[in-house]
Amino acid sequence: MKIKRLEVKNFLGIKELNWSPKNGVNVLEGKKAQGKTSILEAIETAFTNLKRRSEVVRHGEEEATLYVETDTGIEIDRRIRTEKSDYLKVKGEGTASTEGFLRQFVAGNIFRPLDFVNMDIKEQTSIILNMIEIDWSVSDIIAWFGDEPDGINFEKHILQVLKDIEVKYYKEREEVNRQIHVLQVQCEAIKKELPGNYDGEAWREKNIQEYYNKISEAQNINALIDKAKVLKEGIENKVSAIKADAENQKSKVELKYRTEEQDIKDIIDLAKGKIKEANDFISNSDDALNAAYERVDLEMQREIQDIKEKYAKCKEMLKKDTEDILEEKKEIVSIQQSRIAAKESEVIGLADKKELELKAIDEQVAEKIKTEKARVGKAAEYLDEHEYIDIVPLQKEAEEVANMQSYLREWDRLQGIINGSLREKQNYSNELTEKIKVARTKPSDLLKTHELPLEGISVDEKGQIRINGTLLDGLSDGEKLEVAFKVALQRMGELRVMCLDGFEKLNPSEQAKVEKICEENDIQAFVTVTAEKELEVM
Repeated sequence: MKIKRLEVKNFLGIKELNWSPKNGVNVLEGKKAQGKTSILEAIETAFTNLKRRSEVVRHGEEEATLYVETDTGIEIDRRIRTEKSDYLKVKGEGTASTEGFLRQFVAGNIFRPLDFVNMDIKEQTSIILNMIEIDWSVSDIIAWFGDEPDGINFEKHILQVLKDIEVKYYKEREEVNRQIHVLQVQCEAIKKELPGNYDGEAWREKNIQEYYNKISEAQNINALIDKAKVLKEGIENKVSAIKADAENQKSKVELKYRTEEQDIKDIIDLAKGKIKEANDFISNSDDALNAAYERVDLEMQREIQDIKEKYAKCKEMLKKDTEDILEEKKEIVSIQQSRIAAKESEVIGLADKKELELKAIDEQVAEKIKTEKARVGKAAEYLDEHEYIDIVPLQKEAEEVANMQSYLREWDRLQGIINGSLREKQNYSNELTEKIKVARTKPSDLLKTHELPLEGISVDEKGQIRINGTLLDGLSDGEKLEVAFKVALQRMGELRVMCLDGFEKLNPSEQAKVEKICEENDIQAFVTVTAEKELEVM
C-alpha cells in the first residue's frame, strides 16, 4: 500500500497542499520553516493519529484537514479540531472508521530512519528489542525466579525486564554482601577475643564440678595418708597411753576397794566394841546386882522400916530393868554378830569384785591395743594401696576449664551469628547469585528460540544490542544508517511508506544507498532537503 493522493490544510506550517506523490523517492526541497517536516508529520498523523507536537492546527484556524487516498482504494478523511472532537472517516472495501483499522497497516509508528540514527542508545535498544516478539507473562517470571521481583516495570520488553531484574538482584546482593562482610568482621573480632583454636562445644561438655570433686577426693586421700602415717608412727605412744590409762584406772579401783574395806573394818571394830561392852555388862551383871543390893541394904539400914517395902519394889524394878537391859544387850550382840558376819562376807566379796574389775580393765586394755594395732594395720595397708596425689595439676585443670568456660558466652554469640544471620545472608546471597545467573542467561535462552529481526544482531548477557558483535554506540554513522533502514523495513506494515527528514545531511553514497534500498524493497519514500529556494515537491 502506497499513498496515491495527499491533501493537507491548516496543519502545522502548511496552509494548503494538494499533492499526488509518485512511487519511489519523493523529495521535498526548500528553505527552512516552509512545511517540509510538516508534510511528513501529516502523513504520520493521518494514519496513526500520533502527533509529535502539542499544537498541530495552524495558528488562527479551528480545524486542520488531512486527506489520504491510497493505491488500494482506501480513503482517510481526518479532521483535527480545536473547539470540538476530532473527526475520522475511512472509506474503501471492508473498511471501518476506527483507529484500530488504520493501525493494522502500520507496524508501529511511521518510522523515520534518520531519527533512529540520532536517538540515544537506550531508545535505539528499546526499538530493536520491541521488534523481537517474545511471548511471556509474570507467571513465567515467577517460574524462573521463584517469586515476583518488586519494583520492576513489566511494561518493558522482556529482555529489558530481565536486565532490570538482574540489576535489582545485583544491587541487593551487593548490600547483602556488605552486610555479610560486616558480620564476618564482627565474627573475626569475637574470634580474636577467644583463645586460639577455641572449641566452645568441647569445653561446654566438661563438668567443672567433676574437676573440683577430683581435687576434693585427692585432698581426702592425702589427709587419710597423713593420718595413717601419724597413726603408724605413734602406735607405741598410743599403747603406752592406753596402758597408763589402765594403770590409772586400776589405782582408782585399788583406792576405792581399800577405802570400802577400811570402812567395813571400822564398822566391824565398832560392832566388836559394842559386843564387848554388852558382854562385859552381862558377865558382871550379878556383881552389879549384888553391889546394888548392898547399896540398897545399906540404904535400907539407914532408912526406917516403913520404907522397906518401897525399896523392895525398887529392887523389883531394878531387877526388871536389868533383865530388860540384859535382853537388849543380848539382842545387840546377836545383831552385831550377824552384821560382822555380813561385813566379813562383804570384805571377801570386795576382793572378788576388785579382781573382776581389774580383769575387765585388763581385757579393755587388750581390746584397745588390738583395735589400735588393727587400725595401724589398715593404715599400713592404705599406705601400700595409695600414693600421695599432687593437687596442683588438678587445680590447674579445674582453673583452665573454668577459664575456658568463661568464654562460652562469646562463643555462643559467635555461633549465633555464624549459624544465624550470617548463614541466612550467605544463603540469600547465593540465591541472589543464582537469580542473577538466570537473569543473565535467560535472554540468550529466549533468543535461541525466537527469530531475530536483523541479520547479525545479538543481545549480550548485559541486555545490550550488538550488530556483528559491535555495540550500537560503537557503530559508524554509515553502519547506523544501514541498521536504521533494516529496522524500518522490519517494522514496516502493509503501508510501504518511509519518511526521512534531513536527507541533505547524508553524503552522496549514503543517499544513493537509501535510494537503492527503497527501490529494492518497493518503498515509497518522502525525504526532505533543506535548500535556499521555495518549497518544491519532486
